[in-house]
Amino acid sequence: MRDHRIVAAFLFLACCVGGLVSVAAHLSGPAGRAVLDRFSWQGILTGSFAAAFDRDVAAGAPESAALNGFVDGATYALLKDAGAQVRAGCPGWLFLAEETLEVKGGASHLEARARMAGMIAADLARRGITLVVLPVPDKVAMTPETSCALAVSSQARDRLAAWHAHAAKLKLNEIDVTADWPAPGFLRTDTHWDVSGAAFAAARVAAVVRRLDGEGKTQVTLTEGPDHLRPGDLMRLANLTRTASWFGPAPDTVRDISADIARSGGLLDDAPAPDTVLAGSSYSLNSGFLESLQHALQREVVQRSEAGGGFSGALLALLDKGPEALKPVKLVIWEWPARSLTLPLTAAERRYMEIHAHD
Repeated sequence: MRDHRIVAAFLFLACCVGGLVSVAAHLSGPAGRAVLDRFSWQGILTGSFAAAFDRDVAAGAPESAALNGFVDGATYALLKDAGAQVRAGCPGWLFLAEETLEVKGGASHLEARARMAGMIAADLARRGITLVVLPVPDKVAMTPETSCALAVSSQARDRLAAWHAHAAKLKLNEIDVTADWPAPGFLRTDTHWDVSGAAFAAARVAAVVRRLDGEGKTQVTLTEGPDHLRPGDLMRLANLTRTASWFGPAPDTVRDISADIARSGGLLDDAPAPDTVLAGSSYSLNSGFLESLQHALQREVVQRSEAGGGFSGALLALLDKGPEALKPVKLVIWEWPARSLTLPLTAAERRYMEIHAHD
């Protein structure tokens, strides 16, 4: 710890010295002469000289974003510190700090969400809609070989098991993707699953849907694009994208997935509206999960997922639209990240539970 403080202090002093040198160089030229030309007692008394001087100093200082990026990159490389919101695992691997931390009141939040899941399942059943639930385990839990013994709270380690204990009483159509997971199955610098993890989860969902609702009858084919580099959301969150070539980590190599759906009917025929909806989080928006799901199901799926939707944001937004929005729907696939279980309930979640408390 002492070595870390020494290195951090050195970086801070180096940046300060670099900033002073940059400002001095700027003021040694025409900008400095302009400052002297504006010097007067009246300027000092009115504050106009100080304001102009501040502007000239700011103009000579290094760009703050670039300077911050250098400090953050160097801190990551030297101290294995990726900031308050991100944790550094094995070389090149980043994890969301939220997956590792204990949340005050987390157990009661999880218990409330289990009750809400029962309310949602009953709500949809009254509308004649089947619900399939897909919890996405934490990246840090599914890739222990890449975390290099990263500290994880007992609450975070046990929350999925705690959920299963509550959910067992609800008899939900729930998908378990933990067994036979295609390690690593997650992107190095991103919170989300990679193409192999997304396809694996889609296949698990499809197996349950076929049992509940039979085989799909729509031909869906997949196409994979070329590999390309993409800095993950954790790199952006930790401010490591500017200096990745110097300090790391290297961006992920990804490929985009597209789906071609052979819809029945001619050009003038009205094709039936899809009866399957995906209401999930950003996991459902990444690594071709929707495309892989449609391919595994051989049916078209309507995307209603929301980035940042957490446990139930997308699904509650769908339910808020009223009966007409769900009129053609027979099946809802509800995906959510396990880390959302212990977070405080949102206003929308509290409101939904109040409305349906006596159903």
